[in-house]
Amino acid sequence: MTEEIYTEDPKLEKLYRRFENLGTRLKMPVFRAYLAMEVRDEGGNIIHAHRQRSHSWNRNAYNFLFSQVAAYGLTGTNLFEAGAISLKWTNGNVFPNGSGWGLNQAAGWDEAVNLNQRSTSTGFLATAGSTDKGIVIGTNNFPESFDGYVLGAAIGNGSGAGQMDYAQSDLHSITYDAPTKTLTDTLIRYINNNSGAPIGVNEVGLYGLVKFNSAGTGSIMFSRDLLASTVNVPNTGQLKVTYTIQLTYPA
Repeated sequence: MTEEIYTEDPKLEKLYRRFENLGTRLKMPVFRAYLAMEVRDEGGNIIHAHRQRSHSWNRNAYNFLFSQVAAYGLTGTNLFEAGAISLKWTNGNVFPNGSGWGLNQAAGWDEAVNLNQRSTSTGFLATAGSTDKGIVIGTNNFPESFDGYVLGAAIGNGSGAGQMDYAQSDLHSITYDAPTKTLTDTLIRYINNNSGAPIGVNEVGLYGLVKFNSAGTGSIMFSRDLLASTVNVPNTGQLKVTYTIQLTYPA
């Protein structure tokens, strides 16, 4: 069995921990986000396992958060840059496009979702075969970018050359550790390689579906993590991708 390796750069890890400690001291909780990759061969043996920080939350993520917290509408017609509260779909469309929609009123998650339900129209939970939401992987290794809105080369769903079979994402696992006052959300998706050849994974994205009253539902990439090195998934092998987000409360 391969032991999981923590691959974060030690210098960056030191800065992350300092940032988190400052947040605790100032009573301003800091989100901690991690990405884990585990590969099993055709015999079920773990041949790769690593864990790293998920440190590439992008402009889409922060614009969505700012809009919701501030109850402020979308601004900046056709602009996706600093000062414009807009969202850029994975197809390259930028909203608003002159309609002046209020994001806090016209877009969001499905209010009916709880621990025992699954949303098929919004959010991060994906049905089997879906690559427009949830955890999606790709082969491109270009640098992470705050303005990134789509994976460089997403791996399509299927069993043909260069494709992988995406399973339905597991329901969010939400736990709370009282002694450390830490709330944890875990999202997992299994992806199988039945393409007939090994496939190298270099990037991982977290896609969500957001509803717009005037434009339907759009696929939005909220983060893209570049892997330190290629993760090879052998033919008939399986990749398990895990996102873990934690919030430690000061009191």
